[in-house]
Amino acid sequence: METRRAGKKAIGPLEVTEGFEFCSPVLTQALSYWLMIKGDAPFPRRADLVPEKLVALWPHILMVDVIDDGTDYFIRLFGQYLVDSYGEQTGRLSSQARVPELVRERSKQLFDACVAHAGPVYAYWPESAARRRAHVDVEALCLPLSSDGRSLDRLMSLNVNSRRERKK
Repeated sequence: METRRAGKKAIGPLEVTEGFEFCSPVLTQALSYWLMIKGDAPFPRRADLVPEKLVALWPHILMVDVIDDGTDYFIRLFGQYLVDSYGEQTGRLSSQARVPELVRERSKQLFDACVAHAGPVYAYWPESAARRRAHVDVEALCLPLSSDGRSLDRLMSLNVNSRRERKK
């Protein structure tokens, strides 16, 4: 875990199993909830999500519909912390989101991995900072969902940005 916080290198996307250690408790809470509502199914139904039980997570959540097995993704919900960082993207295709190209590429990579594995995937990206500014670390967790209980056609992704001060 400290290797991630030290900002040594990017990690993932990689498959997540129960007990995986995240830097952010937000991701731990999201995975625990996903596992609980999933039960014995391959992935939970979107209808099984109870918004009131995810209040602390909503600002970090990105909900997308999977289009043509992942050729693109439709952004259904873009959490407030994401809006604060990148502007409102709800209602856009991921490929047409008005975000930096690097963010679009990383999102596609994460979503594609989640669809390919049909299970939770995680990624971590350390970001350098300009002189006298904080570093920003980005942790992301992508969780598969289903509208009908059988097909993987939706994703819930959570992004947590954390700042750490530059070493002097």
